[in-house]
Amino acid sequence: MRSRAWSVDINGEPYISLQSGSTQFRIQFNIDVSPGSSVSYADIRLYNLSKVSGIANGSSIILKAGYTDNIDAIFTGTITNVLREREPGAPEIITRLICRSGSAAVDRGSAQVSLGPGARVEEAIRALAREWPIPIDIDNEQFADDQPMARGYWADGDIPTAMDNLARDYKFDWLQHMGRMYVTKPEIKRNATAIKINQLTGMIGIPEITRGPNGLGVFVSAQLNPSIMVSSVIDLKSEFATYNTGNLYLSEVQPEAVPVGEYNVFALRYSGDSHSDTWKVDIDGIRWGTKPDLRSISTPENGKLIWGTRVDEAFRAKVTAIANNLSLQPNWLMAVMAFETGYTFSPAERNQGSSATGLIQFLQSTAIGLGTTTARLARMTAVQQLDWVEKYYRAVPASRIKNLGDAYLAVLFPAAIGRPDAFVMWQRDTGQYQREYAANSGLDREKKGYITRGDAVSVVNNSYREGGKYAR
Repeated sequence: MRSRAWSVDINGEPYISLQSGSTQFRIQFNIDVSPGSSVSYADIRLYNLSKVSGIANGSSIILKAGYTDNIDAIFTGTITNVLREREPGAPEIITRLICRSGSAAVDRGSAQVSLGPGARVEEAIRALAREWPIPIDIDNEQFADDQPMARGYWADGDIPTAMDNLARDYKFDWLQHMGRMYVTKPEIKRNATAIKINQLTGMIGIPEITRGPNGLGVFVSAQLNPSIMVSSVIDLKSEFATYNTGNLYLSEVQPEAVPVGEYNVFALRYSGDSHSDTWKVDIDGIRWGTKPDLRSISTPENGKLIWGTRVDEAFRAKVTAIANNLSLQPNWLMAVMAFETGYTFSPAERNQGSSATGLIQFLQSTAIGLGTTTARLARMTAVQQLDWVEKYYRAVPASRIKNLGDAYLAVLFPAAIGRPDAFVMWQRDTGQYQREYAANSGLDREKKGYITRGDAVSVVNNSYREGGKYAR
């Protein structure tokens, strides 16, 4: 019988030795590995450690997890905060570790790189990795169609900034995780042996099929497997599937939109609790060769913006510029702002009974965090307030936003970004978000007593569709 197993090393030394089955120690962890974030993050909770735990900010950490026949590291990085907590009504003391990938030695890095005319982008990426220094995982064949750099390449300064600039220009994603740099184009075929995901290999539940700007995607959960990485390919087989309506309405469901076939792993979310049934990996995958025409998705009206007749030319131009800066579709922003303002696009629009104000209904606490107030925002013109819309999305960060639904959830409930449609955000009678349920009960049109991501996304889908009638 397979038993769950885990261990923790601190500063290169065993801190909690290999645990398997039911033990006196308890761990909970959530690890988010998404190339758009440049680094991966971990939230690790250890129960009932001694008061003097010996863990300090800046310590290095390695978390290994899996099953006794397949255990390996799923996170390596640096502890940025050590918190001592107690759950309400419970006797346990929790040592909570907030971590990020990488170490102080290679956290940012500085490079001086100069490559002559005709250099290729993959050469530039490898040169930056050598300067960091950090091992790199990159498939040169994914960059075969990119043109050589006619004027060569030059970089002097912060390496992550240089990588971000290259990623924007050459349309790739990169991530620092497990002590390595991973560079990939998720919509292009990878040279990797596919890992089988099906009912016989530990698949959990039913896959969810999506379609977004990167192509046909899938969200599937499986028993925790440390062999699955962001550079992996999965071979999925399932008799049934659900469909994410937050993405699919943008293009017709094609025959290939079935839960069978190979997908590039795009993002991972590991989660586990050694004293419960949770011990899994959530996988976001993309089917290569299915990337749609982004022009037809973002501008279905021959380059016009949805709801464009409701705003002036200066507003339309600035929304387009902001969307380009954030690498988002401009019509996603238009659909969100239209719904949030009751289709008025008024910078002073106020939600009765709340401090929520303006184009994306800034809360007072949010406005203060950004460096302003709702009163100041309300006195701005709509074009002026767009600067604060951009600032808000940068803080999310916008790189996590992969579809229209994510663009709306970034405003409504960021914890639901990247989640499947079935994800329950708020419940009427239980949980910590009862107040949020009451404030948004109109989204629960079926009176289920809870609100899912799909419930929320449906309203911004409607805004998108309706906005096409007013395109300019």
